[in-house]
Amino acid sequence: MYYIINLSQDGNKINRFLSNTLLKKIEESLKRKEKIILYINKRWEYSSLVCKDCQKNFKCPNCDISLSIHKNPPLMMCHTCWYKREIFLRCPFCQSVNLENIWVGTEQIERDIKKLFNEAKILRFDFDSIKNVGEKKEALQKIKEADIVIGTKMISTWFDLQNITLIGIILLEQELSLSHYKQEEKVYQNIKQLIGRGERLGWKTEILIQTFIPENDIVESICEKNYNDFFQKSLKERKLFHYPPFYDFTRLEYRDVNKEKAFDFIKKIKNKLDLLNKEQKYEIILSPEPRKKYNQFHYQIIIKWENNRNLIENIKEEIMRNKNLIAIFE
Repeated sequence: MYYIINLSQDGNKINRFLSNTLLKKIEESLKRKEKIILYINKRWEYSSLVCKDCQKNFKCPNCDISLSIHKNPPLMMCHTCWYKREIFLRCPFCQSVNLENIWVGTEQIERDIKKLFNEAKILRFDFDSIKNVGEKKEALQKIKEADIVIGTKMISTWFDLQNITLIGIILLEQELSLSHYKQEEKVYQNIKQLIGRGERLGWKTEILIQTFIPENDIVESICEKNYNDFFQKSLKERKLFHYPPFYDFTRLEYRDVNKEKAFDFIKKIKNKLDLLNKEQKYEIILSPEPRKKYNQFHYQIIIKWENNRNLIENIKEEIMRNKNLIAIFE
């Protein structure tokens, strides 16, 4: 049984990502001594923007991928091509000012669930709490004893859980806002796999999907079990934005501890590719800003066309000579 919960209309005062409907279902399940899974995509907090009137989340014009909100400086950014813009004050689709800035993580949900159900055995199940094989074996025992399991994607793949009668998906659009062209497909697969934790073992499991955008296409596809329509829509979008299987998608990434050196190097590679791309067949995008990871600055070039390997062959020497330059084919 599927339920779609509109968080705009059914948010609890303690935590707006825990609807009154979900909390009531949790209470009923605990009384029957049945297990509950609360699923949330990420263990840390994130921030994204949706329109509560037209149900849109805002995407990059280059990549058709959701933009993430950054606080310092305040802007919206694509984590694929690093396109950025000012944060919308009005929805560009319907001109509404009824925009929702949303962020949530497993620790926040765990904290408030413990306040509300302090007698229940609660286990948080993510890569912060389980980092190695030993901890995994220990978690296997704990998960058998837990009443409520709060977990990320690993909860849908690691264990066969008994007596699950309630699965609450805390915030569906959190997955939709992650930056990858395959993300909607991954969301569909993740949710269907999660639902299968209860159904494939024969339990009658209720699925509560909480969201601020209940009329979103992917929400309807999941609940109506209409994979064919979802598949056809995804193919049309991939063709329109030059993604596989219709086009190659390649990332050239260069990293260095020196930001200026990293940019100068990747800019030279971009200039060489532009000279080779005289007929402008290839779509070549240079990220305007780096991402910083492990104290190194990562700049990237995205290439989209029918056969990227022919173009990459021309800079093969640079790739072989420089260990900080890598080519990733998707």
